[in-house]
Amino acid sequence: MKLSEAIRVRTREAGWSDELVERLNESALSDRQVLNLLALDMGEERTSGFLKLVEDNPDAPFGRLSLRFARPTTELGIRAVPGEHGLGMQEINIKTYGEVPDVWPYENDTPLGSRPTPGSYAPGSYSVFNKSEVWCDGVDELYDRAIRERWAASTDIDWAGLEAQPDAIERAICQICTTLGQHGLAEQKVISKWEERIAYGFHDVKIFLATHVYESGRKFEVLRKRAYANGGGMMQQGLGTLYRAWFGSLKSTEMILAMDVVYKTYEVVMLEALAELAPLETDRQIFSKILQDSQRHLEFGLGHLQYYMQHHRDAGEFVNHFLTRAEAALSDELHHSRGEWEALAVVFASGLEKTEVGLERLRKLREDQLRRYLQTLDSLAIDRVAKVNPGLFAIARDANSVLATAQSTSS
Repeated sequence: MKLSEAIRVRTREAGWSDELVERLNESALSDRQVLNLLALDMGEERTSGFLKLVEDNPDAPFGRLSLRFARPTTELGIRAVPGEHGLGMQEINIKTYGEVPDVWPYENDTPLGSRPTPGSYAPGSYSVFNKSEVWCDGVDELYDRAIRERWAASTDIDWAGLEAQPDAIERAICQICTTLGQHGLAEQKVISKWEERIAYGFHDVKIFLATHVYESGRKFEVLRKRAYANGGGMMQQGLGTLYRAWFGSLKSTEMILAMDVVYKTYEVVMLEALAELAPLETDRQIFSKILQDSQRHLEFGLGHLQYYMQHHRDAGEFVNHFLTRAEAALSDELHHSRGEWEALAVVFASGLEKTEVGLERLRKLREDQLRRYLQTLDSLAIDRVAKVNPGLFAIARDANSVLATAQSTSS
């Protein structure tokens, strides 16, 4: 096939010899194939080698290769430079490959930075295409931190350091492990359900949520192992009304706020207390490891809430509805999950001999949880003091009376 003058100009600019150009001119290769060979920048010797294969094997299928991948419509010449911790997500989110549109335009598995292949663009199961519904600035760094801070329940916990302790305390620890482990299982299910709905273009969020799923499963793993490791076992299941706000979320933002803002604020404060007050060093180590993960989840939740408030048209009204439902579910769970209350009081009192001390510390914990929650929202210019669920206020003011109510209700 005769080469066009434009292609001949390109070959001269590439430094190809007249001999090679004439061979190409007499070959079966099309202008487009030659243009793609030029884009591959293989040099004259390698191009000549490919041309010889085509000449010697005129019926071979590789002679009909279009090589169109050599000239994509995306940005080329990108070189990512490793940072302090290696080649992380922040290092590769550069130039156009780090620009996430406000609305993702593709309904299939097209990754950010690429384009759909013509003729094979079939839609997938995605339903979340608006960036404001999932995004969190800095989520790529949160993902990298999750990878750097990963730990294994089997080998990173000093299981040999477990010591015998009074039966009441051991059973209380096992009850706390049961309750928190149950929450971890629910977290896994809910996040996994939303993973498949989020469009591929928001891959930073998707892979961070994947670490969230893994860490929630690891939380259940380590707590279940702890329950069986020192003569205890799994205890009473929690009420589970907390999960109504998670499973019943109609928007991804509602799920994130319910789990990673409302609940995680309360969980972080409780884990901080357990990491300090649990009698055994192994238990303090376990709760510290889980705390590290939960703090990262809370950072994601707050980061998303901030982005949502700044970029979603109806954020002011919607956020109040989301928080109201999540607070109601948490309040109901805290009021009626009697096992968690009693177990925390026993651990905080170091036994049954000074239950009044444990109950006062429990009341202080509930107060600290509510205060942290309100202060955290206030830092994002969200004033919930007048709107927060009254049940959460009641628990913070007088945990003893609420516990007595729960006991009489369950009797």
